[in-house]
Amino acid sequence: MNQPESSLFPVNQEEINEHRDEITSYLKQVSWKADNKRFSDNNENIDLTFLIGNKTLGLDQSDDISILKNAIRISDDRILLSNTTNYVVNAVREGFCLGKHISNLYEKSSGLEQLQERNKNQSIHQSELPEFHEKTQTQSAILSYVASKYIIYLLDQHRKAESSAINIQFGGIPEVNINRPSQSISCALYYYGAYLERSNVVNNELELLQLTNLYFQRLSEEIQFRKDSLKFADSFTNKHYKVEETEFTIQGFETTVSAGSTSQDFNPVRMEQIIANKEAKHMFKRYAERLLCYDMKTGQNPMLELGGLPAVTMADGKPGTGKSMLIAATATILKEKCEELEIPFLFWPLPDNIISTYQGGSAERAMEWFRPMQDKNKIIFAPVDDAENNLEERTRKGVSAGVRELIGVFLRNTEGAYAINNGNRLISLFTNIPDQIDKAVLSRIQSRVSMDGATTKEDFIDQDYIWWKKYGKMMPDFVDAANPKNYKFMEAQKELTSLNSVFNKEYEFINEEVKDIFDTTMTSLDPKSHDFFGSFYQNVLKKYSFFSSRDLRNIQKAVDSRIIDFDMPEEWWDDSSLFFKQDYDSKMEMLKKLTIENMGDLTFSEIRLREALFYIDTAVRINNTGLNREIDETAKQMFVNEKARDLVQEKYK
Repeated sequence: MNQPESSLFPVNQEEINEHRDEITSYLKQVSWKADNKRFSDNNENIDLTFLIGNKTLGLDQSDDISILKNAIRISDDRILLSNTTNYVVNAVREGFCLGKHISNLYEKSSGLEQLQERNKNQSIHQSELPEFHEKTQTQSAILSYVASKYIIYLLDQHRKAESSAINIQFGGIPEVNINRPSQSISCALYYYGAYLERSNVVNNELELLQLTNLYFQRLSEEIQFRKDSLKFADSFTNKHYKVEETEFTIQGFETTVSAGSTSQDFNPVRMEQIIANKEAKHMFKRYAERLLCYDMKTGQNPMLELGGLPAVTMADGKPGTGKSMLIAATATILKEKCEELEIPFLFWPLPDNIISTYQGGSAERAMEWFRPMQDKNKIIFAPVDDAENNLEERTRKGVSAGVRELIGVFLRNTEGAYAINNGNRLISLFTNIPDQIDKAVLSRIQSRVSMDGATTKEDFIDQDYIWWKKYGKMMPDFVDAANPKNYKFMEAQKELTSLNSVFNKEYEFINEEVKDIFDTTMTSLDPKSHDFFGSFYQNVLKKYSFFSSRDLRNIQKAVDSRIIDFDMPEEWWDDSSLFFKQDYDSKMEMLKKLTIENMGDLTFSEIRLREALFYIDTAVRINNTGLNREIDETAKQMFVNEKARDLVQEKYK
């Protein structure tokens, strides 16, 4: 269910800085009375007793840690902290300063401030004590949660590639205290400092960066899991806080738009660098163009209304056929066009660490991935590379709980009450093994293309040409091979102007069983009639139980997409005022006109039949691939066993 629109409260740097002296004092030295019992109750069965060092602490004895002293040790410099160490320590301070500020705002707006005053004056009524304690706990939880999320946000892109390669054993946080704000800060920073000083896993700045990310990710998860038990949280959850001059926005315990909501880096690639795969290149170029028709003022896309912008797409093919290059090429088109049109662009791939080993962590990370996609002020491309790894069929043996959590979030956010699509985002799956993707996920895919890579002589010649032409530029006479006869390099790689230009009315079936169903239905019904399609789909369902109404909706979407498969006039791109800067209604009328012109001599019935056959044929191919792979693997093992027996008999006869 969608949350109601909430009020936006900007937070400026001056307000954050008000708490710097207080938080700095915690970083200099933090004291805590560790609860020794919690170490033996650790759910992960990892010994965390090192966190309290070699001290034998009495019941009322506190332990001291200095985070700043540890930062100096890690920097190996008594005068200056290293750049990354300094960045991390400042991020931790900024996080707790923001947490302190927003928890203070909660204190004022929730009525807790008045309860505190009456409690201080000993005038609080006995009946008010439960509310006082519950609001204090909620305030403490808000402080820790906001602090953790802001720290993660600030650290997200700092030396990410280097730190992600660091493998640190992190056993979790043995104790999270939310009794009072001061205790919340002391407890969180004490165990953080204990990890730095006593774990023996933080000896350089990159290990510090990775440990800090892991620690505060876990702290935010711990608070998030407790959110349902927190009382009087409305004064926090119904407000929308944004740190000025950043993209950090937080709204309650579930609607954080924070870490990583800046566009990810990628290597620019041109479509012409991808050999073969004409249909895939053409379709993703079209998807990019259609996203760019999005109207920022109305928050709508006429292409979505016309039906030509699928919410979820997929490209599949064997390894090395160009899928990763296609991701980069699509992102390149969008980034360059968005810059020309002065539209913000977000390249938002599914992160590699989306699956968490902590129960519920994968769902939380998945929700974090989806939240920025609700931003109406950006064009968003969200690819999922190697989709079979993270969206694996849930019925397969050994599938982790984390994968199941991710799939649950994916399904809710791609169709249903959560699936808000304004026409400014595209989620695309790329996979080598489509049959291993969860069936419910596959059913969400509204447009599919195959990527076979180079298949013809000309394709292989061109792929070689892209490689060796660098030598020709550096040393003109170095490449001494003769040019091909009757073929100009890269001629076969010319872009399609429209899929209708290669439209084949005589569909070539992949599966004989699908062809048999089609032929049987054709014997009594005309393919141009609605009766034909009703009977054809019914016959498909009788043969293939996976076919459903959702598949029919996906076929309808594919037909819509084919109908509006046209090139937008070059002058529209050259002068954005001719189309892109027009109002929504004008854009719609211009696109309708192009739609009619694009049809040419093709009819609706011909396109409808072609897309229905292609979709069902492809779905059956994917469904059968898994079985065929198992047969091949079994046959291979039988062959190996037979050869092994022959070898044994030959060796020991």
